[in-house]
Amino acid sequence: MSVRNRAFGGVLAGAALLLTGCAVPGQPAAPGAAAVVEGVTLSNDRVSMLQDAWDEEAAAPAARRSVITLEMMREPLLAATGEIDYQYHRTQAEQQAMVVLRTQGIQDEPSDAMVDAIEGAFLLAAFTLLPEDLSALQSVAEQVEADAVTNSRSGDFDADAFIASVLQAVEIATAEANGGSPVWFTSFNAVNGLTAADSPWLATE
Repeated sequence: MSVRNRAFGGVLAGAALLLTGCAVPGQPAAPGAAAVVEGVTLSNDRVSMLQDAWDEEAAAPAARRSVITLEMMREPLLAATGEIDYQYHRTQAEQQAMVVLRTQGIQDEPSDAMVDAIEGAFLLAAFTLLPEDLSALQSVAEQVEADAVTNSRSGDFDADAFIASVLQAVEIATAEANGGSPVWFTSFNAVNGLTAADSPWLATE
């Protein structure tokens, strides 16, 4: 088992969408929607809520497209945990969200939005570090690419771009884990599978 697998195994050992509307495949997402995956709409308000959770609670700011990427992948990854023989339970994300708060000296309970945000990153870490390869993650990403409907502000989801971004995050997360960081998995909040839109006013997002 590699160092990074052992690091994630240690976390596992220590750890005991707004659903509105739909869009027609091939058509832009409805106004107010950042993306639609498997008929489930991710609203812009929901994106802002998750982004605030990363920024204000987790103290780990995430770009808008990264927030959208994690939330687009979260439910499909939950549905595919059996493919990597991973017995996941929501309490694991809840506990890791509390770890993120405790490292800041905060004794409050994490919000549901923060738990969702951490869950997306934690699941991505599991699919990246537990299997021998990224085939299961690639398969889920390709499924999302085929099904997802987004708006021009979000950009188009691309499975290959997503995997390339994941590989970059793995290097950062591994370095964080080897350095003893208890919240190394938050490095996956930088993963982005959305292509940049052509509009120049999006350049800073």
